[in-house]
Amino acid sequence: MKKIIRCCLFFIFSIFLVSCSKGSDDELNDLILTPVLDSPVLQGTWQVTKVENITGVNNTNSPKIGDKLYINNNLVAINKEYAFPPTFTSKYVILSDYLINRGYNFDNVAIDENVVVVNASQGQYFSRDFIKTSDDEIFYIADDNMIFLSKVSDDVDSEVVNSFKVLAIFERSKDKNPTKNDEDEALLLSVRERDDLADKDLEYNYYTYLIKIPKNDKITYKKSEDIFIKGKDEYRKIRSKKNNLSGLYDNIEAFPARLEDQMDQKENIDRYSFKDFDMDLRINFADINYISFSYTKLLSDNSINKYGFLATNELQDNTLISIDEFTGENTATEQFEYMVLNEATSADSEIKPNDIIIDNTNFGLVRDLGNWTIQTSIYTKEKQIKASTQIPMRNHLDNSVANPIDITKDQVRNINPQFKDYYLFNDGKYILIQTADEILIHKINKDYIEKKPIFSIPTDKASTLISINQQSGSNVKNLEENYLNNNEIIDSN
Repeated sequence: MKKIIRCCLFFIFSIFLVSCSKGSDDELNDLILTPVLDSPVLQGTWQVTKVENITGVNNTNSPKIGDKLYINNNLVAINKEYAFPPTFTSKYVILSDYLINRGYNFDNVAIDENVVVVNASQGQYFSRDFIKTSDDEIFYIADDNMIFLSKVSDDVDSEVVNSFKVLAIFERSKDKNPTKNDEDEALLLSVRERDDLADKDLEYNYYTYLIKIPKNDKITYKKSEDIFIKGKDEYRKIRSKKNNLSGLYDNIEAFPARLEDQMDQKENIDRYSFKDFDMDLRINFADINYISFSYTKLLSDNSINKYGFLATNELQDNTLISIDEFTGENTATEQFEYMVLNEATSADSEIKPNDIIIDNTNFGLVRDLGNWTIQTSIYTKEKQIKASTQIPMRNHLDNSVANPIDITKDQVRNINPQFKDYYLFNDGKYILIQTADEILIHKINKDYIEKKPIFSIPTDKASTLISINQQSGSNVKNLEENYLNNNEIIDSN
C-alpha cells in the first residue's frame, strides 16, 4: 500500500515539474543560473554502482563504477555529458512496456512494475531517460549498457555547478552572426522507396532528388525516377525493375545517362546489365564505382539474406566481386573468415565451425545512422544465424572529404528523436536529417544544429538513402543542367 501511495505522489508531483530553461536557447543569458524552483524528482548526487552490458558490444565511453551523476534545477551531468540548464519531463509507466518499446526485453523485469521515468535534456547536447526504481536507486540505458546508480547526497555541490557553468559558457555560447553561405550548394540524393501493397507484397522503386541551396538559402528540390549518379566525366543511371513474370527484382542496369533511349538494344542490355533469374534483390548503395545490394535466392535458400557487390562499369561480367577485390588486400578473405567464425560461435555456442558457409562475395555496404558500413550474413546449409553483422574492414568511402566539424549521433538524436539517418554537408554549414516521413535541412551555427529546420520534403513511403553526392560553387550549375537534361521531373516545390 505504501508503495502505491508513494508512486501516486510521484505521479502527481511530476505534473508540476517545470523546466528551468528560459525563452530562446540562442541567448548567452540561458547559461546563467535560474532561480531555484521546485526541485527535480531526482535531485541530488548519484554514484554508478553497476554497469551491465546488454548487447555484448563493449563501449569504452560508457560510465564506470564510481562515476558521479549530478542533478538539480541548473545542471544534469555525468563525466563529459551535461545539460546546462536542463529541461525536465516525467511520466509514469509500466517498466516492461517502456523497455520493450525501446527494443529491450529482460526476463528479470517484473511485468507489472510501475516506475517514474524522468527525461532530462538540453537541445542537441543532452537527452537521457532516468528510470527511478526506488527513492535511492535509478538506472538508465546508454551505449548498449544499463547504468545503475545509488544516491549519495540530496544536494549537488555548488563548486560542481559553477565548474559546468564555466564550461557551458565556453563551449555553448553561439555566434550571433554565423558565416553566411558564400556559394551555391547542391545535393544529389538517391533513395529506395518501399510500397506496401494490399496483398502484403512489397514493391521497391528508386528515385533521385536534386536539392539546391543557393547563397540566399531559398532551397528548391526536384525529384525524378531511377538512381542518377555523377562520375568524373559522365553521369550514369541505375535501376532495378520487377520481372513481370516472376515478380522478382532479378536485375540491375547501370548505363551512361546519354544512352537511355538506346537501352532496348541487345548490345547495350548485355553490356550494362546484371541479371540472375533466381535472385530477388534490392539496391542498398550506388556510386560511380560500385553497386551494393542484398538478396535472397528463391530456389535454394529463400530464407537466407545475403549481400553482393558489383563494379558499376563491369556489369557485363555478371559476377559478384570478392572482398579481396573490393579491399585490394590479398588477406581480406582470411580476415573475413576469422570474423565470421568468431561471430557465429559467439551467437550460438553449439554451432560447429565446419558447418558455417564462408562466401567471400557475401558482403555489402548499407546505411547505418549517418555512415556507410560493410555488412555480411552468417549461415549454415540449414539455417541463418545472423541476418546482418558489421565487418570491421576497410571501406572505400573512408577516404572521403573530412568534415570541418564533428556532429555526433547524440546531437542529431537530441534535435530529432525520430531521426533514421543524417548527412553532414562538407562545409559544415548544413545537415540533412531523415525521419520516417520527412527529409529535413537544418543550418549549423558554430557546431550547433539549429532546432528549427529551414526546409523539408515530405516522404509518404518508407525510404532509405542509397547514394549521396554533394557539389558546390560552379559545379552546381553543371550538375543541375545534366540532371534536367537527363531526367523527367515527377515532383518539385
